[in-house]
Order: sequence, then structure tokens, then C-alpha cells
Amino acid sequence: MQVIVLGLVGRPDVPACHDSAACLVIDGEVVGALEQERISRLRHAHGEGAEGAVRALLDDHGVHPSEVQAIGYAWADAPEGTPRVETELPCGVHISDQLTKTFLPTLADELGTKDIIFFDHHLCHAAQAYFLNPYHSADILVADGWGGDGSTSLFHAEGGRFRLLERYDKCWSLGMFYGAASAYANLGWWGAGKLMGLSSYGHSTGMRFMTFDSATASFHLDSRLRGSLVDARDWDLLGEQWLEAFEKRCFPFSSASANAFDYATFAADVQLTVEELGLGLAARLRQLSGADALLLSGGVALNAHMNRRIARESGYRVVSGTVAPNDGGTVFGAAMLAEALLGKTPQPLPSDAAPPIFFGPRMSTKDIETALQKHRIEAAVAEPDQLRKQVAQALDRDAIVAWFDGRNEFGPRALGARSLLAAPHNRATLDRLNRVKGRQPWRPAALSLTTQGFAELGMEPPVRGLSDYMLCTHAVGEAGTRRVVGGVHVDGTTRAQHVPDSTAGFGALLTAFGEESGIPAVINTSLNTRGEPMALRPDQAIELMTGCEDIDMLVMPPYVVQRS
Repeated sequence: MQVIVLGLVGRPDVPACHDSAACLVIDGEVVGALEQERISRLRHAHGEGAEGAVRALLDDHGVHPSEVQAIGYAWADAPEGTPRVETELPCGVHISDQLTKTFLPTLADELGTKDIIFFDHHLCHAAQAYFLNPYHSADILVADGWGGDGSTSLFHAEGGRFRLLERYDKCWSLGMFYGAASAYANLGWWGAGKLMGLSSYGHSTGMRFMTFDSATASFHLDSRLRGSLVDARDWDLLGEQWLEAFEKRCFPFSSASANAFDYATFAADVQLTVEELGLGLAARLRQLSGADALLLSGGVALNAHMNRRIARESGYRVVSGTVAPNDGGTVFGAAMLAEALLGKTPQPLPSDAAPPIFFGPRMSTKDIETALQKHRIEAAVAEPDQLRKQVAQALDRDAIVAWFDGRNEFGPRALGARSLLAAPHNRATLDRLNRVKGRQPWRPAALSLTTQGFAELGMEPPVRGLSDYMLCTHAVGEAGTRRVVGGVHVDGTTRAQHVPDSTAGFGALLTAFGEESGIPAVINTSLNTRGEPMALRPDQAIELMTGCEDIDMLVMPPYVVQRS
């Protein structure tokens, strides 16, 4: 009998929930995963459960809701009084059958009453990183805004067993600190990626807002800070306390400036603070455990500059992340842990496994044809080689191409299934692309490259488990920078995606573009506009193109749509 479980995060009765998602695991294998925002079309799915994502996954894999045996939930908020289950897992596990209708109201009748297994949030982050990587033994650093009773956790996993080594108080949250800094710089609480890009325009003053002593496992605030944060760190007010401290200590002394570059020096100080905190925490974990491999998870692991330094300077032989270290990715861990409790112990990936990226519902040629007919769009059919050559030629002419191919990638990065693509040889093309995205013109672009592309541009080599997911910045050689000027940031780096060589799909497209242009790299950003989730279905990609005059071509193999 098959063991079928769901992993969930996000519930509709908790307004503060965000990044709701679902994962379907059958007999220890992840067969699908999907973020709720792709279904509801509401960015980050604030206050939503994952019901739409669950239904889409079950339908895609022909699973009736009644066949689901249990649900793993990536947050320890079981109903009050729910007894704790004795397991070897750290942090406590609770099981309740009271909330099926609360979590999945329109599916509840078909599901029946199901056990929902509540796991520690950071444990789910750790399990996600462990089971989506090929390492039997690994240390795991989890850092985010907060998760349960802490904001940063140090784990060790071996043979599928997890140990919590240390956990640090919510008031020392790296995620909350960086979010407040983004808000102070007028980039929004969700503007961490923007602040990281802005930091490259500034020069640090030497301010380190927080430091971490790896020998004593203690955090400290910079003595120059002023405000209530210094006297008492109150978790409920922590964001406001950081804003107060910034306004009392940091130029321009308010969050009212309309000029983003006023905050560039501040952003540089914030970025270096986070990088050094990450290095200190990695050093602490290495002292406590000292495995060869370090896995990174939690929203802070989206910071590509920090990851690069940890990979280069921490002393670990291997440093790796996952396709979605943010909260949505915890559904992988919740599902895998639930499978283990039901007796179907999952295993880390085989050492030769391809990076696990594409988990969304399958899209058929019929789905594409139906969408084209619905919108009365004329499209040409092309054989794979012809299609790739046509796209490569269009990119070489500075066209912006919407690329829609197969199952969507999970997580916040476009990795070759739902992408907006442009040639990097012309900075003006990046300006057009930023207009499509509704982004500030100073925002950097990311490059997707094959192994040959990294070498030809004189770049630092890809880091397995980081570069696969655009989780690491790479310095670009001077000669390479001149060839891909649109994809290199002001600091001489790019947040690069390493794409395996392939005779099909995105890897084959990169090869075709290299043959056409002599430039073995493309600018790759997500297939959406400002405030919208990435496109999931063909009709959404069509609507994106018809609504954006700067998009010149939409490719949904085997169909090519040209702007008339």
C-alpha cells in the first residue's frame, strides 16, 4: 500500500500567515509541490491556506483526497491541550485530528478527518535542506524572521536523524533586522533582495549593528546604537525598535527620503552585518559538530552575498541550499517528516541526482492550445532545434522573450521554466526589462549560464547546491564583464544560475544562444510583473505578454508567439 502524505504551511484562520504552500509525497518521493500564490494570484498568499495548491497537486497526480493518510504541518501551533507524541525528533511533535475543515474547508468532506502532524518550523526548514540534498551527514543552519520560539537554529542530521544543537532568541532575529532595514530604506518589509542590490552602491562605515561571538554563542548590539532597542528588546515591537534605532543613528535619519541612494551606505553596513553574522553562526556550528557539509535554510539563506562568503570562508568542504529556503519550502520538510512517522523513512538524494527544481503541475500541449484559442492568439509551431534557433536569434537582436516550458519551478527564483529572458550584451535591454518588471532601474539582473559560460566569462566556478538555485553571487572577469555588461552588477558580481548541459529545455536554449551570439549567458528573471506571482498556466503567460508592449516574443514549446 502506498504511503501518501501532504506537507502544508499556511492556514486561512491566521491572518499573519504568508507563503502558504503544499507538497505531495508518495512513498518517500516528492512528486509535486506548489505555492498557493500561483493559484490565488495574491503575492505571498497573506492569510491564505494552501487549499488551492493541494487541489491542483492531487488532480495532477490522480490522487483522491481520501487516499491521503496524513498531513504534516510546518509550524508548531496545534490546538491547545494537544498531547505531545514521543518521537526521536527534536522540538516536540503534536498530532490533532480537529483541524481538517479549518485548514482545507472545501476539501474536508473528500479528505475525511485526517491527522495533522505539527512540527517545529525550523525543524521543517532543516528537514527540507537535508532531504533535498545528497549528504548522509550534514550540519544545518536555519535563520529567518522567526519560527516558533527562536529565530536561528543550529542542527546536525545524520542517517535521517536530527539533533538541535542550539537555538537563539527571537530578539536576535537576522530576518527581522534585515526586513526592518529594508523598510527604513523605503524598499518595504519584503525588500530584502532590493536592499542587498542597493548595498553594492555604498561603502561601509564600519558599523556592525549586531555581532555574534562564536566562542560564547552570544549576540551583541553595537554600542553606538540608540533607542529602546538598546534598553529592552521586545519581540512584539522588535521591528519598530529597529526602525527607531536606525532613525536615531543612521543617515538619512528618517525613512522619508525619496532617493534610494541616500540609503546606500546604510545598506552596505546592514549587508556586511548579516554576512559576518552568517559566518559567525557557521563557525559556531562547526565547533559544535564539524561535519563536512553545511546546509543553509530559512529566509536569510536567500542572501546570495552572505552565502558566497560562507561557501568561501567557513571551512566547510560543502555548502549547499535548496530551491526554496524561504517559508514555502518548509512543506518539503513537513511532508518528509510525516512520512518518516508513518514508517516510510525518506532518504537524502542520490549523489548523482539533478538539482530538484521543477515540482509544479504538468502542462500539456493541449493546455497551451486551449489558452491560445481562448485569447485568439496566433502562434507558429516549431521543431525543438528550430524553436531554439529562433529564440536565440531574437535574443541576439535584443528582444525580450517570455519563456514558458513544462512544470514550474518551486520557490522565488526563475530557474528556466517561467522566465523573462534577455541578452546581456546591451545595458539598454536591461532597462527595458526593468520597465516590464516595474523595478527600479538600478536593480541588478541575474545571469543563467552553462558550465562553459562560467569558464568563458572568467567567473568564479559554480557552487553545487547554491549556484543551481541562484543563491550565490559570483565575481565576473573584466573581459567577461564587457561581454555581459547588462548582467553584471556595479560590484562586478552576478547572482548566477548554473544550468546543467542538456540536449533539451533551458540548457539547450542557452547552448543555442551561445552558438548564435558568442555570449554563453542570458539575463533571467521571473515571468511576472510587479506585485504579481510568477505565471503558472499558459493563459497567464499570454495575458502577461498582451499587457506588456516591451515583451517581443512568448515561447511555449512547441508554440512561438511573435508580437505583431
